[in-house]
Amino acid sequence: MKKIIIVTLACCLRLSAGAQHYLSPDAYRAKVEAYSQILKQQHLKEVASTQARKIAATGFLPAIDITAEGTANLNHLDQWNSPTGDYRPYTYQALATLTQPLYTGGSLIAQKKLAQADEELDKLTTELTLDQIHYQSDAVYWNASAAHAGLQAAAAFLSIVQRQYDIIQDRFNDGAISRTDLLMISTRRKEAELQYIKARQSHTLAMQKLNILMGAEPDAPADSLSQIDMPVAPVSLLSLDDVLPRRAEYASTSVNIARSEAQRRAALSKYNPQVSMFLATGWDTGIAYMGQDVPHTPVAGINVSIPIFRWGARFKTSRQQKAYIGIQKLQQSLVTDNILEELSAATTKLTETEQQVRTARENMSLADENLDLVTFSYNEGRSSMADVLSAQLSWTQAHTNLINAYLAEKMAVAEYRKVVSE
Repeated sequence: MKKIIIVTLACCLRLSAGAQHYLSPDAYRAKVEAYSQILKQQHLKEVASTQARKIAATGFLPAIDITAEGTANLNHLDQWNSPTGDYRPYTYQALATLTQPLYTGGSLIAQKKLAQADEELDKLTTELTLDQIHYQSDAVYWNASAAHAGLQAAAAFLSIVQRQYDIIQDRFNDGAISRTDLLMISTRRKEAELQYIKARQSHTLAMQKLNILMGAEPDAPADSLSQIDMPVAPVSLLSLDDVLPRRAEYASTSVNIARSEAQRRAALSKYNPQVSMFLATGWDTGIAYMGQDVPHTPVAGINVSIPIFRWGARFKTSRQQKAYIGIQKLQQSLVTDNILEELSAATTKLTETEQQVRTARENMSLADENLDLVTFSYNEGRSSMADVLSAQLSWTQAHTNLINAYLAEKMAVAEYRKVVSE
């Protein structure tokens, strides 16, 4: 069993010695942000929506097209070079056209506003994705820190039990105590070993997740992390009116309302007059080509389309689009309620976890003192083995509760920062 203690301490020393650099929560957050594939995808979506907006703006500009066509009558190829005035078995045309929309019923303006709204929504989605990545990185970081603290606590508990086991083993060998006490402490020692193995597994898994999230190899040597009991910086509490403008979800609802308005105008534009002009120039042999010179023919024209009767489709479309606008306005109210609920819960957790940490610290102090007194009393023959085992169980439970309280405190701060989009 002395070998077990040596191995345990060696593992703890390797955990400390292997960490060559300190990795702060903010530094880890930056690494996760730089590696995140989801964030990179969102940035590409943002680039695509920017280009879509620029494409929509080209609808206001003139368009130039060139078309060409040729035909040949395969039955009369021998007349290909017949004299002027005689039939030739081929025709051709070439045409260059410039078109310019003058009035499209508001569709071009609506399409541009739709593209602008989509671009803004993608930017807000990027902000939301960034908030989620920051929260995820904080959660993984502090869970890894808590797992390291749990491993240290398990090693300390195993050491405490082992020291008591050595004392009882010596007394049993001297015939001073019964085998019952030896069996009881032996069982507790195995429980402590099992607890350490589980803590080591949890720590390994937590560190693997920590590495993977920032793009490192799962079993890469980890930098040292902040201790789970590190003091938390004071948090400034904000009101709902202060939080709403900072939340991407809330800003998205306003953009969605504006987008629905643009969508309504785009849907109604097809019931408005459409006016465009064109300039065309080119050469055309006509249906039958007789070998004469083909003149260059410039043409200017204007296209006008005025919808007259659509069986009330315009008014039905208008009512349909207004209903969609109403849905987006109600969605804004729903998002406001959700943010208020999140803010209230996050604020409550900040207050409650602070009290949990304070109580857990006091409980840990009492458990330390109780274990020392009971162990001393047992060694002096004034307490039973059952009292020692009970004090040890209380000690390890108090230590676990303290680590969980610290973790809850860190997660409460991370959640509040996410809620206020900090």
